[in-house]
Amino acid sequence: MIFHKHIPCLPLSDYIQHIVYVSGSTSDIPYIKELPDKGVNLVIELQEKTINTAFLDTDLKERVTMKNAWISGTQRQAILYQNQTASSILSIRFTTGGFYALTKIPITAIHPVCVEAELLLGNSFKHLYEKLINANGVLQLFGFIESYFLQCIADQRFEDSLARFVDKNIEKPIDWLIKKSGYSQKHVIQVVKQHTGFSPKYLQRLHRFQNVIRDIQTLKRKTDWMAIVNDYDYFDQAHFIKEFSQFTGIKPTEYLLSQIEVEDNQLVADMILRPPSE
Repeated sequence: MIFHKHIPCLPLSDYIQHIVYVSGSTSDIPYIKELPDKGVNLVIELQEKTINTAFLDTDLKERVTMKNAWISGTQRQAILYQNQTASSILSIRFTTGGFYALTKIPITAIHPVCVEAELLLGNSFKHLYEKLINANGVLQLFGFIESYFLQCIADQRFEDSLARFVDKNIEKPIDWLIKKSGYSQKHVIQVVKQHTGFSPKYLQRLHRFQNVIRDIQTLKRKTDWMAIVNDYDYFDQAHFIKEFSQFTGIKPTEYLLSQIEVEDNQLVADMILRPPSE
């Protein structure tokens, strides 16, 4: 597998968390699972003839097909993609609220789960896609993406800063966030939902879940489940397992197994390259 990860410099890093290029996936990985996070994803398929399939339910019956590019990331559960070996993917992960701040496209437009990028971004993205599929190398791919979104940066409104403030202090109590923002609870919730699609309370749950994911990826076989329950203030182990399963569709022990079995899982933190077999 060919893998390249790029983190933009300021000011774009306020809006885009990272850009990842992945190509040459092997046939022994049947599925790729995208875990829920606090940011929106723009996924670009650089092989024009490759059709990608996403499954929206655990029994693999409800599916959507995507060609060229699509936007996802506001889902409350993991999305399962069928792995395509004849695929070259460019994935842009936006920071919390970053997609809305750049595009001013309501997060509610990304519905139900995956939306074709050109439908939301228009002809400007169509021109970008033509550049990307004719690019000379990965560095030029990253450069085209950065140039495209740098043009979107405008004068910042306070609401944009408010969304970033909430994200940077997401581990603080909700009451503290409201008080420090200087706005009413209703206004803060409205702004955060507009930028992210989620309430501050739900963003806290996602943040805790992502911290758990990072701990498991770091510790692997040394993972201490009771320490995780205590460190992240779950009520008990049953509560932890239930919430983890709601986000991923699998149990924590199954996720750990996926990390151990497939070494390339460490490349992209918000993906599972091969969910365990039923």
